[in-house]
Amino acid sequence: MGNDGGSIPKRRELVKEAARIPNTTEIKATQQEQQAYHWTTCPLSHQQLKEPVVSDSAGKLYNKDAILEFLLPAGDGTPGMSKSDNEEVLEGRVRSLKDVVEIKFQSEEGEGAQNNGRLSPKGPKWVCPITNKALGPGVKAVYLVPCGHAFLESAVREISGEICLQCNEPYTASNVIPILPSLSTEQDRLVSRAQKLKDQGLTHSLKKAAGSGKKRKKNGETATVDLSHNDELSKTPLETHPAKSSMPGSGTSTPGGGIKHAATASLTARVLAEQQAKNKRRKLAENENLKSLFSSDTGGPKKDGDFMTRGFSIPAVVKFYESTDSFTCLSNPSIQVSNSQVNDDYCDCPDGSDEPGTSACSYLSPLSPSTPSDISIADVNTTLALPGYYCMNKGHQGSYIPFLSVNDGVCDHDLCCDGSDEWAHVGGIVCEDKCKEIGKEWKKLEEQRNKALGTAGRKRKELVAEAARLRKEVEDVISDIQTKIEAGEVKVRDVEAQLAEVQRKERAKVIRAPAKGSKVNVLAGLAKRRIEELRESLLDVRKQRDAGRERIKELEAILSSFKEEYNPNFNDEGVKRAVRSWEEYAARDKPAEGDDAHDRDLDEIVKPESETGPIQWEEWERTDDESDIDALYKFEEYLPKPLRDWIDQKLRDLRSMLIENGILATASTSDSEPQAVADARKTLKMAQDDLNGSRDKLTKHKEDLEKDYGLDDVFRALKGKCVSKDSGEYTYELCWFERTKQKSKKGGGDTGMGTFVRLDSITVDDEMPPDGKGLGSGTRVVLRYENGQHCWNGPTRSTMVVLGCAETDEIWKIVEEEKCVYRMEVGTPAVCEAAADGKKGDGVKDEL
Repeated sequence: MGNDGGSIPKRRELVKEAARIPNTTEIKATQQEQQAYHWTTCPLSHQQLKEPVVSDSAGKLYNKDAILEFLLPAGDGTPGMSKSDNEEVLEGRVRSLKDVVEIKFQSEEGEGAQNNGRLSPKGPKWVCPITNKALGPGVKAVYLVPCGHAFLESAVREISGEICLQCNEPYTASNVIPILPSLSTEQDRLVSRAQKLKDQGLTHSLKKAAGSGKKRKKNGETATVDLSHNDELSKTPLETHPAKSSMPGSGTSTPGGGIKHAATASLTARVLAEQQAKNKRRKLAENENLKSLFSSDTGGPKKDGDFMTRGFSIPAVVKFYESTDSFTCLSNPSIQVSNSQVNDDYCDCPDGSDEPGTSACSYLSPLSPSTPSDISIADVNTTLALPGYYCMNKGHQGSYIPFLSVNDGVCDHDLCCDGSDEWAHVGGIVCEDKCKEIGKEWKKLEEQRNKALGTAGRKRKELVAEAARLRKEVEDVISDIQTKIEAGEVKVRDVEAQLAEVQRKERAKVIRAPAKGSKVNVLAGLAKRRIEELRESLLDVRKQRDAGRERIKELEAILSSFKEEYNPNFNDEGVKRAVRSWEEYAARDKPAEGDDAHDRDLDEIVKPESETGPIQWEEWERTDDESDIDALYKFEEYLPKPLRDWIDQKLRDLRSMLIENGILATASTSDSEPQAVADARKTLKMAQDDLNGSRDKLTKHKEDLEKDYGLDDVFRALKGKCVSKDSGEYTYELCWFERTKQKSKKGGGDTGMGTFVRLDSITVDDEMPPDGKGLGSGTRVVLRYENGQHCWNGPTRSTMVVLGCAETDEIWKIVEEEKCVYRMEVGTPAVCEAAADGKKGDGVKDEL
């Protein structure tokens, strides 16, 4: 500028890039940074968030001590930050402690949390007490007013109740406050809620709003100092007595022992109140009775929670264990014991509720507890109130362990992986916390099981689709059969009409009877028929004789082999009796069997007479003489054909009328009916058989359509398919909805174990193996197979097939529960409806 060698920079040298609108990725990154900051840092003190943490009506988080310092009179606010800056941050939402709610976070032990409740720089390690998922940036979290317990927003929404699961305190949907909301709709809802509460004279914590001005009474009376927005610092009003004025003749009294400055008086009152509270706490700490109720850090293994709440985790009644006055027995509210009697290894309550962390109440009876004199034994509930000792198992799933296993000197890591069941260290035993390792392995197996369940669910959907297709096929077949039956019924009616017409025509015919011949001819015919009957009877008797001989030989061979191979040392009277009977039978003289000559004579006898017989039946049955009636019948041949047809038709009509009216008998020359009638009757029978067959098929298909094939008709797709399993010397086979059978590997026939009868269900309570091939606990589908092959000295065989969810069809286990009564445990995707419908829980804790 002044020949000093300098230069003036231009704008393009200072601004390298032009201004632009940030993209979506940059906006999201900025929001995530802001979320992470507000989840870890108090905006008032700019210090890391640490418990106790409070929130205002906008859902923002603050350190409670920062709020307290802000609420102090002017000039005593947060160091390094002016009162106006704090007001700008709070935007007028906080005027007293009633305008904030202390949030009760559940901390997760780990690298992100320390013993004093502070969070590590990596971020908060607060978790949802329902899902055990972390609460922090990128997660929608909420807390409830007025209790302040924090949860995942999705957990509160899914539970669909209006009672806090931690403290059992009711709340409304409008009092579910999102933590650090980012959506404008949520922010607008919170603003609207705050305005409604203000109109009702309430604060964010649903407490009544305090007045804003100071209220003083007349001279000479007690004055109550209203600390304005600082009134929550002290739970009781500060009363000051009349004091002499510092100025002679003054008739007014000033708060704070004569201090005229209002701010100094308020600060003095606060300091005095805090000092009084400290003195009270110090006196309580010196009380030995109260000190015995709670655990203390002695340098040894730390106890899991306070002494009174050890072994207990039921939110609905946790308040009974948190009382500082006395303990009320859960099932007997009229009985109260002192807090020193809780978990003192002595059963004081009839229901055992005073010993959730010891084994003192393992065995209960109406005579064991001591009861007040005004309570009769009939009014005492001696049912065990608690299911067992509760192990938190952080890092895994919480579970109950029997009271007998508490402090028994054995580490029960299968149920209590955190080792808290051995808190007394009996015999010097210290159970290490293995929940991390066990939980990790369990999660790995759980992922595998969930993957298998997902595959099984997909396969079940395929089975349901296949079952629907098969059902549609049956419905189509039923429709076709119904159409065929309708056509068959029409055809039968037509054929019946045709048969009736043919019969009418045949009855109307003028038929010439055959010549009867002489009595010798008639006798010859009768003799011929009789001889034929005797010949056929002889043939039948001979066949039966030969079959009987063969059967006797076979039975004799069986009994002879039985006599030689049976064990004489086997003490079975029935077997011995059968052997003796066979020996007696074999010792008898056998009747003489027929010889070949006798059989040859029988062969000659049964030959037809036309072949070798001496009687020529044709000569005796022939009638060749023509009678006068034959000539009369030939008269018709001399008439012209038109006249002959006309006369024939008239005669037929006349005969039909006479026969139908019962005047003339039906003309019949033999026992057989005319060929035309026989053909019509045969056609009718075929039509009726087809109709009856179609009706039988229709009934069968309808029964199949109405048959119970389980949920979604899923077993229809499996019907007829078989699955087998080798077990020892047998192979067992299950055919869905048909039969079960047992095959011997040594050969021989199959043994029927039952045919399918019905679907059923049972309740099981088995432990699920790690590979997931088990029934677990709950209600399971059962297939009943009954009426199998009869057992020796036992019932007919039957099988109960219990089904569990699996990725493929397979038989897991076969057990003979009783003689010839079998139980199969079978896995199949057909019963995986829970996984298929997506109803699996999302890590809900067991105690809920």
